[in-house]
Amino acid sequence: MIIRLKKYVGIMAFFALLATLAGCGSSGGGDDREATASRGVISGFGSIYVNGRKYETDQAQFDVDDGPGDEDDLRIGMVVTVVGYSDDRGHHADKIYYDNELKGPVSSIAIDLADATRKTLTILGQAVLVTADTTIDDDGALTYDTIAIGDVLEVSGYAGDSQLIATHIELQDNDDEIEIKGVIENLAANRFEINGFPIDFDGSTEIDDDIATLENGLFVEVEGHLDVLGTTLIAREIESEDDDLMDDADEVEIEGTISEYNPTNQTFMLQGQFVDARFAELEPATLVLANGLLVEVEGELIAGVLVADEVELEDDH
Repeated sequence: MIIRLKKYVGIMAFFALLATLAGCGSSGGGDDREATASRGVISGFGSIYVNGRKYETDQAQFDVDDGPGDEDDLRIGMVVTVVGYSDDRGHHADKIYYDNELKGPVSSIAIDLADATRKTLTILGQAVLVTADTTIDDDGALTYDTIAIGDVLEVSGYAGDSQLIATHIELQDNDDEIEIKGVIENLAANRFEINGFPIDFDGSTEIDDDIATLENGLFVEVEGHLDVLGTTLIAREIESEDDDLMDDADEVEIEGTISEYNPTNQTFMLQGQFVDARFAELEPATLVLANGLLVEVEGELIAGVLVADEVELEDDH
């Protein structure tokens, strides 16, 4: 299953602005700036902590599920992207983006017989791993033990080789708001598939202006409702998705699971971002890179490539 990072309107111009600010900083008063970005799990608030780093949010704008939001819309365990800058006073968030990876009803549940703290849900044909580390909505309406077939869940998490690793799930009360992301496959006149799940569309479907034409291989997000059998998503809206986080930034952190690993070139994909790890320090030093490993990568984005300074194995989400 392929899952990519969310496209954010204007993000390229935003980073160009940050680069300009970084080049214009003076040497005193904390004005020297470096453009930064971080994508990972929220681990705390009081400002916001992502990938273990604190970002001040006093001046931050929040984009939550493709619309304006605020810090109260976020939860520990959600995967977010923080765009901002660092100076000698610390790290500062200018924009914080959250978008779920999947939203739909649970159609099956399989408990790991070797480890009862792990269960695999099927949602819109996608395998979703839920573990004891997965945070669950904090209003008490859902717990790990009470997840049931038919529950409509919003899922935030990371893409594994064959499943979505859930870092946060929430129970939804509206089964008319169903969402899936992925690459268009088997495109026909009024239908295509995402990871094997059928999507129907017609003249009433709103298609993103950035999409010149629907075609196989295009990465999209589809929103809509299920048919009466619950086996096909009737698309209300189809939006385009970008593969890359940005083109250039001085300081970048991304946490996720390795995919498309090339041992010869020491390159891989991480949350849709191409990573060059040839010159990276590995932590621990005995780490052997492989598909499916949960890691945190730090480095610099150069012409759209994350040149890694460090690749660290993560024990949990």
